[in-house]
Amino acid sequence: MVRRTATVAALVFAAGLALAHAATDGFQAFTLESARRLHALTARTPLPDLALDLADGGSARLSDMPGQVLLMDFVYTNCPTYCAALGSVYAQLRQRLADEIAAGKVRLVSISFDPARDGPAELAAYRARYITEPGGWDLGRPAHTDDLERWLKAFGVVVIPDGMGGYTHNAAVHVVGPDRRLAAIHGLEDIDAIVTTARQIAGTNAGHVASR
Repeated sequence: MVRRTATVAALVFAAGLALAHAATDGFQAFTLESARRLHALTARTPLPDLALDLADGGSARLSDMPGQVLLMDFVYTNCPTYCAALGSVYAQLRQRLADEIAAGKVRLVSISFDPARDGPAELAAYRARYITEPGGWDLGRPAHTDDLERWLKAFGVVVIPDGMGGYTHNAAVHVVGPDRRLAAIHGLEDIDAIVTTARQIAGTNAGHVASR
């Protein structure tokens, strides 16, 4: 009886390990957000060259965006939580990477996933909450509504309506290299890591850099 119990326990443990291994990409990711970032980074597919309607007027495709390295996030301007934090983070990044931005090596880009409500005026007002001069930080919304899902899928971003006019969504800074592929994904709290990664890629034109 003891032997049978031990055997059953061992089988259950082994099954649990197998399930955990599959669910965490071989134990490399231990949260849904970590798994999301790992999947987006390991895919390493070219990002779609889609157009954005910009807060400062006109439109631009991803390939047209200035800067060897793009630091990209996804927001909606009515968001009181993550997007407010991202705005503050971008203001800090703009200050710390001022030399790289001025040299055309780094550019900040924010994309709205609420294009019906976020027009150029709303996007410009969002940016103005955090900085007084707009240089170095572009904001835009998908030029075509049908492109929104392609943007989100390419970056692995999940956006779910919360039933109250807002959204539940993950938030991070996505580092895009000169080849316009994802090079790294960092959390909002990792400002030092974002700065370091941006400078490394801008200085070496290197490819993949590990996420944190």
